[in-house]
Amino acid sequence: MDHSATPRLIIRYNYRLSLLRLWRREMRDAVHLPAVLEVMLTAVARYKARQLVLNLQKLPPFSLKMQEWLQTSWLPRLRVSGIRRLAVLLPADVYNMMVVEGLLWTSTRYALPYEVQYFTETAAALDWLCDAEVPSSERDWLRCGRAPRLLRARRKRPLLRHKNSVAS
Repeated sequence: MDHSATPRLIIRYNYRLSLLRLWRREMRDAVHLPAVLEVMLTAVARYKARQLVLNLQKLPPFSLKMQEWLQTSWLPRLRVSGIRRLAVLLPADVYNMMVVEGLLWTSTRYALPYEVQYFTETAAALDWLCDAEVPSSERDWLRCGRAPRLLRARRKRPLLRHKNSVAS
């Protein structure tokens, strides 16, 4: 593979959210897409990412060969990558949007090991991924070990009641 022809990629990983995000320049030709997606899977494994933003916007039309490769090679490896949440930024091109939705639909013959949401804007995708990591109930706070300081203090020692306290 000629790496000099592969588009330059910028990978951003947020350790706190276990969120992987990849930037690339707009591709004129889908020939480079397998290399980009391979780099993404390698980064998922390297960082042990649990959340992924898959930006499929501004891609050239997928060929039948590319669709087959995605269906038979890449998507099965994504299933076993350890991802728990996938935010897909849908292509603006109607043909590619139908291809992506069709590929993801046919890959759901079995239950997916991750949640999938579709977005048209990056901000909405990141908002969905970030809010999912914020514990929302007391049980969630206790389970994740990030309980508010006052709650942690109360669990460590019960509040002492003074017998000499004056009621006003």
